[in-house]
Amino acid sequence: MDEIATINIGDFKKQPDGTWVVAKISDIITKDGNYIRLAPGMFFKQGSKLWGFDIVKILDELSQHQKTS
Repeated sequence: MDEIATINIGDFKKQPDGTWVVAKISDIITKDGNYIRLAPGMFFKQGSKLWGFDIVKILDELSQHQKTS
């Protein structure tokens, strides 16, 4: 199964309800070299998936890692 190689947390804003909103055009790149282009205004709620990826979980983990670094 493919994995995310690159995702820029700075392209997203977390909302008070835990939803992540795309703030500017963002490209997610997978380890297999696939690009997933996200448009501003797209949003991801808890439990939703994109191409099988749990974007909220990934962004939450990156956000926590940044806070502890």
